[in-house]
Amino acid sequence: MRLTIPFGIRHLLLATLLWVPALHSAAEPARFSDALYAKFQHPRCLQCHQFNSRAHNGRAYNSHRARYLCDNCHTQRLTGLARGVWMAPHEKMDWTGLSPQATCLIAKRNLGSGDVDRKLLEHLLHDERVHWALDNGMTPMGKFPPVPGGSAAWARDVRAWAEGGMLCE
Repeated sequence: MRLTIPFGIRHLLLATLLWVPALHSAAEPARFSDALYAKFQHPRCLQCHQFNSRAHNGRAYNSHRARYLCDNCHTQRLTGLARGVWMAPHEKMDWTGLSPQATCLIAKRNLGSGDVDRKLLEHLLHDERVHWALDNGMTPMGKFPPVPGGSAAWARDVRAWAEGGMLCE
């Protein structure tokens, strides 16, 4: 005996079967590796995050004396940032070439104690230096190529990652 399904119901069932996997994939959390890793490895981000790195010949080891003297050249006129805001990250924040998981773990691990996820989100979404890098990027040596999507795409990706639990995978 053959079961016959009316034409309209067949389409409804087919549409439901095609739609269910889409719902499932949309519910998966945004992973650091998909949402943010490529941006963390972007030349404009690494420009500052390599600054104090001996391993990657950062500028502090070949042309600059200290990360605390930054706004002698990175003036408010050039960067839009108030004096005293500009400072390159510590060398322990150089994640050049690391895996997505290692990059994420370093970013979290080096924020000190307390609510690390909250601190990281504060830095990624509200730090003036991050927004400068995403939207301006002007240095005394000129501009580095922009991070794709600028701060709007960055904020969207950071929020999606945060909503997914800020997992380092």
